[in-house]
Amino acid sequence: MGTIVEKKDEHILVCLSSSPTNKKIISTAAKMAGVFHARFTALYVQTGAETISADKERLEAHIRYAEESGAEIVMTHGEDVALQIAEYAHLSGVTKIVIGQSSVIKSHFFSRRTLTEKLIELVPDIDIHIIPDTVQAENYRKRHYEIHWKHPSARDLLLTLLIFTACTVIGLLFEKLHFTDTNVVTIYILGVLLTSVLTDGYFCSLAGSFLSAFLFCFFLTEPRMSFQTYAVGYPVTLAIMLLSSVIAGTLAAKLKTHAKISAQQAFRTQILFDTDRQLQQAKSKDEMLDITCTQLTRLMECSIVTYVAENGILSEGTLFSEQGIFSEQELLNEKEQNVARWVYENGKRAGATTHHFSEARCLYLAIRMGNYVYGVIGISMGKEELDSFAYSIVLSVINECALAMENIRNAEEKEKNAIMAKNEQLRADLLRAISHDLRTPLCSISGNADMLLHNGKSLDDRMKQQIYSDIYDDAEWLTAVVENLLSITRIHDGRLKFKFTDQLLDEVIMEALKHISRKHDEYQIIPECDDLILARMDVKLVIQVLVNLIDNAIKYTPPGSTIWICGCREDGKAKISVTDDGPGIDDEMKPHIFEMFYTGKNTIADSHRSLGLGLALCRTIVEAHGGKLMLTDHMPHGCRFTFTLPLSEVILNE
Repeated sequence: MGTIVEKKDEHILVCLSSSPTNKKIISTAAKMAGVFHARFTALYVQTGAETISADKERLEAHIRYAEESGAEIVMTHGEDVALQIAEYAHLSGVTKIVIGQSSVIKSHFFSRRTLTEKLIELVPDIDIHIIPDTVQAENYRKRHYEIHWKHPSARDLLLTLLIFTACTVIGLLFEKLHFTDTNVVTIYILGVLLTSVLTDGYFCSLAGSFLSAFLFCFFLTEPRMSFQTYAVGYPVTLAIMLLSSVIAGTLAAKLKTHAKISAQQAFRTQILFDTDRQLQQAKSKDEMLDITCTQLTRLMECSIVTYVAENGILSEGTLFSEQGIFSEQELLNEKEQNVARWVYENGKRAGATTHHFSEARCLYLAIRMGNYVYGVIGISMGKEELDSFAYSIVLSVINECALAMENIRNAEEKEKNAIMAKNEQLRADLLRAISHDLRTPLCSISGNADMLLHNGKSLDDRMKQQIYSDIYDDAEWLTAVVENLLSITRIHDGRLKFKFTDQLLDEVIMEALKHISRKHDEYQIIPECDDLILARMDVKLVIQVLVNLIDNAIKYTPPGSTIWICGCREDGKAKISVTDDGPGIDDEMKPHIFEMFYTGKNTIADSHRSLGLGLALCRTIVEAHGGKLMLTDHMPHGCRFTFTLPLSEVILNE
C-alpha cells in the first residue's frame, strides 16, 4: 500500500533589500514560483533606519523587478526584521522562504546573530532557501558600520542653536539662584530631548549632545570662558553628561522615526480598511473603479485615468479626476492609450518614472489578480518617483480593487456554472420525457393505424370509432405538448415577441373553452365573468394559459366534476381563476407544482400522462404579463389556480 500525500498550495516568499545581489535572489525565487506554480510574494521590512540615496534607488529597482517578475509586493514595519518575516510567513501560509546569506564571517565572540540564523530558529517548519551573497566581506563591513547623515535644514540648525542658547541662559539663572550642577545638567539633557523631537534626523540631536557638554564646560564651570576646570570631578560629570545626552538624543530621534512610520502605517491601514469596506458594498466593476479612484485621488492628489477590460479588449479610457498640471487631452491621447494597452497585455507597470515608456504622462499599473488583468489605472506623475511607502499604499489599494473584481468574476462564474448545470438538468429531463413519454402516444397511434390498415374490414363500427377516438386524443395530446415546448423554449431564449392588445376578458375565456379537450363533455364547466373587464394581454398566450389550466383540471379530476372559470376586478387588476372540486393536490407537492418537468407522484399513464410543462409555462407567461400565478385549496376539496392581468385604461372621446 502506498502512502497518500496531501497536496498543499505552494506560497513562496522572497525578502527584499537594497543589497546589490538581491536581484539575483528575486530571480531565483521567481523561477521557483514558476516551477511549482506557486503564489509569489516579495516582502520588505521597514526598520526606520536612514539610508543613502543609492540604497533607496537600488531598493526601488528591486521592488520594480519583483513586481515585473509576478510577485505581490508587501511592506511591513518593525525593528526585528527576522520576527516580521516569521510573523508574515505564518499568517500568510508561506511554504518556502528565499533569502540571501552574507559572506561576512563573525569577527568576534560577541557578534550578533545573522538574519538567516534568527529566521531558521523562528520558522523551523518552513523551507528556507539560502542564496549566497557575492559581495566582498570587507566592503560589507565598511557599509555595515557606515553612518549616513541626512543634511539638516537651516531651520533645524537655527532651532538647535536657539534651544541650547536658552538652556545656557537658564543654567546661568540657576547658578545665580545657587542651584546645584545636577539641575543645570538636566536642563541640557532636556534641551537634547527637545532638539530630537523638534528636528529631523539624528544630526541635530547628536550635535546638540556635544554642544551641551561644551556650553556647560565653557559657561558654567570655573574658570569661566575656558575649557579648563578646577574641580576634580567635573571631567567625569562632563563625560556622563555627554553620554546621557547622546543616548537620550538617539533614543528620542529613533522613537520619533518609529512614531512617524507607525502613523504612516495607521494611515495606510485606515485607507485600506475604508477601501475594502466600500468595495464590499459595490455591485459592479464601474462602481469599484470609482471607489478605487476616489481613494487614490485622496492619497495622491493628482489626476487618475481608468481603463476597463471587457471581453479581452481594453476600453478607450476615462478621466476620473482632473487635478495637477496635465489636461484631459494630454492624459487620454493615443500615445497614452498605447502605453495602457501595453500594461494590459503584459501585466507590468509602465509609463512615467519607469523604464518602459518613461516619456508618458502617467504611471500605469495593472489591476491584476494572478494572470488575469481586469483593467489599468493611470496616475499622473511629475519627474519624482513614488517613495516606497506611497507606492505600497497605491499597490495595496489597486490589489484590493483587483480582489473585489476577482470576487465578482468568481460569483459570475459560479452563477454561470449553476445555470449551465440547471440547463443540463433540464435538457436531461427533456430527453428523458421525449424518449419515454412521447413514445407512448406515438406507439398507440402507430398500433391503432396498423390495426385499421390490416384488419379494418374485420372490425365493427363501434371498434373503429374507438380506435379513431384514441388516435385523435393521442394526436391532440402530442400537439399540445409540442406547442408548450415551443412556447417555453422561445420565452427562455428571449425569441418570443409579445403582442399586447386590449381584450375583453369574457370573450377570451369563451375562446379558450373552444380549444380544450373534447372530453370536457364529461365535466360541468361553468364560466363566470363580470361584464366589460378590459385587460391588456397577449391574447394567444393567455388563451394557452387558460387551456392548460382547464385541461389540467379535467386530467386530474374524475368525470362528473365541476370546473369554474371566474373573471373579476380586484385591487386594480383583472383576476382569473380556474377552480375544481376534485381530490386536490398534496401539501408536499405544492412547493414543486410549478417546476419544469415535475409530474408529482402520479405515474405516466394514458390517463395521467404529462411532461410537467403546462404549469411551468403558465407561470412564465403570467409573470411576463406582470402578474402572478398562485395555487390555493378549494373547500371542502379541490384546488384553485388564480392569476392576474393588468387592466386597460378606457378613454372616452366626448
